[in-house]
Amino acid sequence: MSDIKADLILHNARVITLDQTLPAATMVAVKGNSILAVGGEHEVELFSGADTSLIDCECKAVIPGFNDSHCHPLSLAMTLLHLDCSSAFVRNISEIQALICEQANSTAKSKWIRAAKYNESNLAEKRHPTRWELDEAAPGNPVILIHDSAKSCVLNSVALRQVGITEDSSDPPAGHLGRDDVTGQLNGMITGRNEQVENGIPPLDQEDIQQGIKLANQDYLSHGITSLCDTTWSNTTGHWDFLRKIKESGELSPRVTMMAGTNAVTEFQERDLHTGSGDDQLRVGATKIALDESTGCAHPPQDELNDHALRAHRAGFQLAFHVHDIQTLQGALASLQFIVQNDPTPYSRPRLEHCGVCPPALISKLRTFEVIVATQPCFLYYLGETYRREVTAEQLTWLYPLRSFSSQGVITTTSSDSPLFPCNPLIGIYTAVTRKDKCGQTISPEESVSSPDALRMYTLWPAYASFEEKSKGSISPGKLADLVVLSDDPTEVEPERIRDISAMLTIINGHVIWTI
Repeated sequence: MSDIKADLILHNARVITLDQTLPAATMVAVKGNSILAVGGEHEVELFSGADTSLIDCECKAVIPGFNDSHCHPLSLAMTLLHLDCSSAFVRNISEIQALICEQANSTAKSKWIRAAKYNESNLAEKRHPTRWELDEAAPGNPVILIHDSAKSCVLNSVALRQVGITEDSSDPPAGHLGRDDVTGQLNGMITGRNEQVENGIPPLDQEDIQQGIKLANQDYLSHGITSLCDTTWSNTTGHWDFLRKIKESGELSPRVTMMAGTNAVTEFQERDLHTGSGDDQLRVGATKIALDESTGCAHPPQDELNDHALRAHRAGFQLAFHVHDIQTLQGALASLQFIVQNDPTPYSRPRLEHCGVCPPALISKLRTFEVIVATQPCFLYYLGETYRREVTAEQLTWLYPLRSFSSQGVITTTSSDSPLFPCNPLIGIYTAVTRKDKCGQTISPEESVSSPDALRMYTLWPAYASFEEKSKGSISPGKLADLVVLSDDPTEVEPERIRDISAMLTIINGHVIWTI
């Protein structure tokens, strides 16, 4: 009998350890917040005591907790408070109007109505709603309807007045005001960045914010997400303080790595915060080099990119470049070369966020610079129809080339980019394995990966990407007890069934905090 008794034992399970040193297991013993032992059914009694809680997993799969390596938790919290106008709920503009009208009937006239996740390609009309259609739905309330790309929105007439946009307004440097093709009047469409809109919409009140965080927390836990990386380019020390507050209050359960925003490196330095600062609940990650997002310029000058990268590197930050096309990919690699030439201190584990398109000629360079790709195969699932319509046949083979990354030794993490798309990791794993979109069409099947490899991209490699591979990412003795029981084994079922798998139980820090 072992002298150390477990607080919790999961047994009669298919334990997918992702630890090459451990054989297949059926039992995981937990003591405090750490994994005590991993073994067979015959060892259950060895670690059981009078106070040990036993959970019979009924041959279900037990995996390390999912780690969403690129997402936006506070944006998700706010979005979950919006009316959901995705294709799951609306088929045409009239149904959008009906949702907004229903909300307006129970909302004070002065209060904003927020709706989101529409996509004109999914609507019967195949076009964006207009301000006048939103006026019909809620003539007395300011209304904002956000596109599912989060890069555009539609405001009704009341909302346009409240943010100060008039018929005489001109396009801002990083945005565009939509106008009717015939009359030239504002049609309510706002594309790109618009500071008047950003500054003119009042923030949610404290009660709304707390409700949004509660909803986001349940969303993460219900999908088995025990860790996540907030990759928001605008994160400041104020965001750090806010996340610290909600972590300490217990409102947000998953462990959080928070990237520092592009323009916030100095303020983090002033508080002696850099990559690795914090604890195992909340820590500082990389700095997000995203000049395209912060300036609205899709391809900022290389010297500016180099300057930001070098300053962040010298301040002790891991670097994470926002890479949305081939040109920004080349710019990121050029900045890493610039650092090599101008600073004797080597950079460590630089990240490329998204890198959704990568021609074969550049993949070997990724390995040369030892970058980590943090990408989103779920984009193929949700946007497959758009890709097939708008991307050339050759470029389709360059989309999310997971097998090529893997074969060339490029460490790859997968993620959701929620709230852009749902945070369900099983959709990403399904797409990585099958290369199928939601319509069942296959895109570049030669770039598929095995289900165990896809699982590592959502568990083990995200931990490595945030320098936490010694504490999480696999089911190994001594690592944090962050575990998920799944309804089925994603490494054994037919690939088509992977997306139907669900989380049954989520454990963080050795405590069961969510169950179906």
